[in-house]
Amino acid sequence: MLTAHRITSADDALFQQTMQLYRLSFPEVERRDLQDNERLLQDRDFYLLALQSDGEYVGMAGVWDADGMLYVEHLCTLPSVRGKGLGAAALQLFKDSGKTVVLEIEPPEDELTSRRREFYRRNGFVWDAHLHLHPPYRKGDPRHRLNVMSYPSAPDAQLIARLEEFIERKVGGGE
Repeated sequence: MLTAHRITSADDALFQQTMQLYRLSFPEVERRDLQDNERLLQDRDFYLLALQSDGEYVGMAGVWDADGMLYVEHLCTLPSVRGKGLGAAALQLFKDSGKTVVLEIEPPEDELTSRRREFYRRNGFVWDAHLHLHPPYRKGDPRHRLNVMSYPSAPDAQLIARLEEFIERKVGGGE
């Protein structure tokens, strides 16, 4: 059974392991530096989650609970457990909240990004072709192009506008 442990302090035993997986799984332009992640632990709207299956660490998620939606900013599992249904189980935890669940993915331009989009589609998320520019996490980094996906229904213009405003106000920090 998959469970999610909320990390609230850099002293948490799972924080370093989670940060190691975060650095391994996401390109530099799509992640914060360590100090920013530590500060974010104090934000009541942000949940840094260590995902565990039968007590074993298997992945991580960074999720915002705000503006009437869950925004899944980061989600990944250990390479050794990929393909075993744990990512889908994590998404189910978020879908069970009863809130609209929103996430962003890279435009599907190659096999890996196309497979990622299909994974989310299989799990009930609806893709929107509209590209938006995510603000940088660090000063000097460029904005990066992403597509929005949402559950349980397609992201409409109002949801995308709310998400973009939220990201500009709360998530990005590099400009």
